[in-house]
Amino acid sequence: MKKIFLPVLMLVFLSNCTQKNSGWNSLIIDNTLEGWHIFQDNGSKKGWIVEDNTLIFNGVSDMETGEGDASLLSDKVYGNFEIKFDWQIVPGGNSGFMWGVNEDEKYHYPYQTGQEIQILDPAIYKNPTIALGGDIEVNNAIEDLEARKHFVGALYDLSAPSKTDVARPANQWNTYLIKIDYNSNLGEVILNDVLINSFPLAGPGWEAMFQKSKFNRPDEAEYLGDERWKGFGKYSEGHICFQDHPGKVSFRNIKIKELD
Repeated sequence: MKKIFLPVLMLVFLSNCTQKNSGWNSLIIDNTLEGWHIFQDNGSKKGWIVEDNTLIFNGVSDMETGEGDASLLSDKVYGNFEIKFDWQIVPGGNSGFMWGVNEDEKYHYPYQTGQEIQILDPAIYKNPTIALGGDIEVNNAIEDLEARKHFVGALYDLSAPSKTDVARPANQWNTYLIKIDYNSNLGEVILNDVLINSFPLAGPGWEAMFQKSKFNRPDEAEYLGDERWKGFGKYSEGHICFQDHPGKVSFRNIKIKELD
């Protein structure tokens, strides 16, 4: 009997060791929001829940209430990492994943510091009027129909995806694998197993993107406060973030691997 079961036991042992040593860590713990908090939460912000190990924003966004950004931040700060997760958005919905977010009170929103990989219903670019969030989001899509710097997989307003036919429709699951590595000065976005975007994280290449973006308009957007965009993209270590934005969005199988 020992000879029969020993190989099976060895396979189980090796499988467990591989999982433990893979470096990938789940960011949903015990079907709770443990390890997460809402941006600059004063105790009144809400909108995020976990059901069946799926992270869901089903609240009303700051864009609609004006009561303060309720984006969800990791308690932990990350530098170089890879993250993978599945996401699903409702028709007309919009969200995003950010990194390098600084929570200093001088910043009013996570996107004043964090760079964003765009998540949205791709059908918005066929019919911008379906975009949730009112005229702001409708106009954002209309103004970007050619450049596609706000499309699925874009480094928001900085780098357009190289392919625009990879995302699945609203209410279907998509999968992102995002790599952020300041040591090699490389960011990558893989959508549904297809590399659709790569970009520098610093240096002349990043500055060239920045100069052409909305983040290089220091005299605009008074609602951002005195700091405006002064801290944008400046933090190579910071919180990761899922965005508070119009429309229900769900995330599952969220795992991260820190890089040396």
